Amino acid sequence: MIYAELKNIKTYKGINKNLDKAIDFIVERKYLNASYGKNIIEGDTIYFNYPEKAATRENTDLELEYHKKYIDIHIVLEGEEIIVYTPFEDCIETKSYNDEEDYGLVKGKAQVELMMNTENFLLFFPEEPHLALLKVDTPKEIKKVIFKVEI
Repeated sequence: MIYAELKNIKTYKGINKNLDKAIDFIVERKYLNASYGKNIIEGDTIYFNYPEKAATRENTDLELEYHKKYIDIHIVLEGEEIIVYTPFEDCIETKSYNDEEDYGLVKGKAQVELMMNTENFLLFFPEEPHLALLKVDTPKEIKKVIFKVEI
C-alpha cells in the first residue's frame, strides 16, 4: 500500500512498467476530462473507472475487497472519503476470489483508516484488502477515479 500526496506520485515510478505508464497518465492529468464509466488507457492492462454517482456510506459491517491481478489507485476529484485497510492474514474470506472479475471479499477489523481528498492518492497492491467510500462526517456524493493496473 502507498498513501501519499498526489503531487509526489512520480516518486513511485520504477516498480512496474505498467504502473509507470499509469503514473505518467496521472501526472499529465489526462483523467480530469474523462467520461463516466470505464476509460481505457491500454486495453485491459491499464484503465480507470469513473463512477457517475459515487457516494460515501457508513461502515456497517461491510466487507473488504482484494485483487490478485491489478493494482488499484484511488484518486478523489471532489469531496473526501475514508478508505480502510486490513492485512490479508487478519481477515476471513467471505466470497472466494473470482479470477474473471479479479476480486474476492473478506471480513476483518479495520486496522488503518486513511483520509482521502483531492491532495492525495492511495495505491493498493494485490492481496491488500480495502474498503472505499466510507463517510467522513455524513454520507455525501463524491467524485473519484480508480485506476486498475495489471501487475
